[in-house]
Amino acid sequence: MPVFLRLIKALQASTIKVSWTFLFLMVVCHSALSWAFMALSNEAVANTLGTWVYFYVTTATTVGYGDYSPVTPGGQWAAALWVIPGGIILFASLIGKATANISSTWRMLVQGNANYSSLCGHTLVIGWHGEPTAQIIRILQADPNLPDDIVLCVTKDIDNPLPGSIKFVKGDSFSNPELLARAGIQGANRVIIYDEADERVATIALSVFDQKPPNCHVVAHCDNPATANMLRRTLPGIECTQGLSIEMLVRSATDAGISRVVNELLAIDHGATQFQGCLPDTLPADQKVCYGELMNLAKSRDNVTLLGVWRPSTQTQQLLNPPADFMVGKGDTLYYMGNKRLTEEELTTLFMSAVQGAS
Repeated sequence: MPVFLRLIKALQASTIKVSWTFLFLMVVCHSALSWAFMALSNEAVANTLGTWVYFYVTTATTVGYGDYSPVTPGGQWAAALWVIPGGIILFASLIGKATANISSTWRMLVQGNANYSSLCGHTLVIGWHGEPTAQIIRILQADPNLPDDIVLCVTKDIDNPLPGSIKFVKGDSFSNPELLARAGIQGANRVIIYDEADERVATIALSVFDQKPPNCHVVAHCDNPATANMLRRTLPGIECTQGLSIEMLVRSATDAGISRVVNELLAIDHGATQFQGCLPDTLPADQKVCYGELMNLAKSRDNVTLLGVWRPSTQTQQLLNPPADFMVGKGDTLYYMGNKRLTEEELTTLFMSAVQGAS
């Protein structure tokens, strides 16, 4: 048995670099020559194609049901010296090749060696911070409006922490363009940067900003407000979040229930949630409506509560609870609270209805 095991291992090693095409051709040639030997020996198994294929497969795989077997001396010699030895070698080679491919695929997926550069529309999460990062991924997976593909990109020496649930890429440094390219940065719709130190977050953000596509939204989490402000100034369009646990602690002490409201607004899987939607630039520039009228219609029609408006052209850019006479038009981003996300078509229809109602 040890000799047989060593033979199998040697065959596995030798077939790793052998292509499937070569093995297939070897099987075809061995089967054809085996049939020729059996036909020359006047064996009944060589008379029909179906019988021959059945006999060859059961013999080559050493199953040997016994319902078909050579009966002539020539056929028995051919089976003993050619069909069975050659079949065992080829069968072991196929098993070795399949095992090597499965092992290689496992290493590629679990150990982070895969290449997702052709992936599009996915969410890219950069950095592994233990349970907080796992919670980020679970929240993303709970949102039915996001694509299923999530790629986790790390430089830590770990295997895929959520195998079967996410795609996983590992490398030496986030500054290496090849790592982010394998993670599919060029096709990502959104990037979340969350790492252990603000210095690493800033370095990752700089690398991502150089490679991301124009419409990719990048969010980075910083513990230090100074780092967040620096990134906002340096990288236009990046969104930086900051730790709000202390602020929430104080606000909950002065206004009871604030933490429950914030948690409800951020939850995806239950209750009302905060969303945002942009009015398309294709709307006529002269069509505008007062924020107060749009808010009233949104509540009565879609059970949606408007929270604010963001407009790049304004000095403050972000307007929470703007005045009722604030004019809303094309290109404005509306923040609202509701039980579901409004599609762009639903948001446009709501806006046009408000315009028509005001006129």
